[in-house]
Amino acid sequence: MKIILPDNLNDITLKDYISFMELDPDAENYEDLIFTLFTGIENVNDVSKKDYDNILKHVYNALQQEGQFKRTFSVGGVDLGIIPNFDKITGGEYSDLVKYSGTEVDGQNESLDRLIAVLYRPIIKTDNFGNYKIENYKGTSGHLEQINKLPMSVVNGCLGFFLNLSNDLEDHIQKFTRVELAKV
Repeated sequence: MKIILPDNLNDITLKDYISFMELDPDAENYEDLIFTLFTGIENVNDVSKKDYDNILKHVYNALQQEGQFKRTFSVGGVDLGIIPNFDKITGGEYSDLVKYSGTEVDGQNESLDRLIAVLYRPIIKTDNFGNYKIENYKGTSGHLEQINKLPMSVVNGCLGFFLNLSNDLEDHIQKFTRVELAKV
């Protein structure tokens, strides 16, 4: 039997990652569940201890990789792009971004696929300068199938981009506040 293991986050889909995050880390067979999820092998007792340990190490190393932010990419034959101008997001987009970014259980986003589906949508038009237009927002259900096929490198890159942006904004606000307080 040939098993293809993930080498990095490009080899792990959002759907697989969500399944991984739904596993109970306190379960007695937690590592067996991870092994089965990423190999498809149900009976882990048939695998040698050495192979079992090497495969788990390989999977853990892949999960530790960093992502890369991408504005556009193709998945499942569909070109997707992030919202091109956040100054022009609709009320529905904003409402759902807030809703899906705040749905956490034990520090993990339960609606990560829906959050990403708000941010990335099918591209309907591009020009020669790299500009693009995405589908109007009609909720997240329309392209969840493509979103769940996204490599985690793209998802983590997107989340990292917004985390860095948030941290930079917080730093600038604190700096501005200190400057203004010094004037008083």
